[in-house]
Amino acid sequence: MAFHIKLKELRQQQNLTLRKLGEKAGVSYSILNSIENGRITPSEDVVIALSIALKVADREELLALVRNPS
Repeated sequence: MAFHIKLKELRQQQNLTLRKLGEKAGVSYSILNSIENGRITPSEDVVIALSIALKVADREELLALVRNPS
């Protein structure tokens, strides 16, 4: 699964808007929008911030999606 698809799935499971997730993670709405639409690949620091904001236990899974895109 591509990172941007997984991110959107996790965000929607928690009923978060892009703006709310951005506030929690310290990432701008426009950057998040570009990530979710697959236009840009986030840095590992952004992936970690998003995983913390989304309370993802296995951060390595998300990092692997960015490091090894399908």
